[in-house]
Amino acid sequence: MIFKSTPSTANSLRIKIAVSISAAVLLTLLLIFSVRRASQKDSRFPDPGRPLELVVPFAQGGKLDIMFRRLADNMRKNGVNIEVLNITGNGGIAGIDYVLGKEADGYTLLASSTATIIAPLSGKTEGFHRLTTVTGLNEDPFMLVTKKGRFQNFQELLDCAEVKELSIVTAGEGSLGHRIATNLSKKLGPSFKYRLLATDGGTGEMDAVYSGQADIGILTQFEVLSNPYMQPIVILTGGHSLDPLLRAVPTINEEGIRLDIPGSSFCSVMVRNDLPANITATLASLVEEAYYSEDFQGFQKSHALLSLFLPLNQGDTFFHDLVTQYED
Repeated sequence: MIFKSTPSTANSLRIKIAVSISAAVLLTLLLIFSVRRASQKDSRFPDPGRPLELVVPFAQGGKLDIMFRRLADNMRKNGVNIEVLNITGNGGIAGIDYVLGKEADGYTLLASSTATIIAPLSGKTEGFHRLTTVTGLNEDPFMLVTKKGRFQNFQELLDCAEVKELSIVTAGEGSLGHRIATNLSKKLGPSFKYRLLATDGGTGEMDAVYSGQADIGILTQFEVLSNPYMQPIVILTGGHSLDPLLRAVPTINEEGIRLDIPGSSFCSVMVRNDLPANITATLASLVEEAYYSEDFQGFQKSHALLSLFLPLNQGDTFFHDLVTQYED
């Protein structure tokens, strides 16, 4: 039997086909929309639900730890989800290597100091060869210190070192303090008798000086201002301190010695150099907002830190100029 379609059945069939096509198109559009929404959510940086990790390669309580925690606090005030993680060991190398070992996704940042330069020069880590600057922050001069009352001035310290071996505490062989101590002893000659003690940074150096375990410490100005039991003997840069309490401390140049390497610590925020440029730039903006907050600027001023905000390429240029000075 042969059935012929009538106009009504044909129209019905067309409607069913049109509805099916419309449903398929709608489903496809919804799928595309969902994928785009998911993609946008995945590409949003930083994801508010995932914290940034700021790695301090020295122990809690030290200058670097205190300063970067203050910076992180101000980033949180601006809505940034960020945590501070202390990874200590081997003069900062353990923390540097931790950052290098993490995925290059922008969620792991290094609280960098001049140790980031010194450690790779010792051949113990790739360090700055695989890092780039998010922002430079400041410089902090180093000072030669003793326990209050131990020595009154630099000459008295030198006179003692001619008849007795003095102990100098640093943050370890990979630290800037160790490098300065070695360079200083070279300048003073064989009459300067000394031996080196090592800690993992943080409060270890201050504790060693205060307890009498070490005769001399090489601490940053920040650390000296934070500890009333420390007696600064000489500042290891060519210029005097900006702090009124430390302005009278003589410079190493005034004592007739010119070091071959910079006598201050340059602090910055760094990330792996294979990170996408747009993510590094985003991080620089987040740090900049916190850096110029009234609280952080006041913090720097109260500790006489030399402000040196250098974002991205400017920071890299300054950093690699320092590398050249230490290599020479």
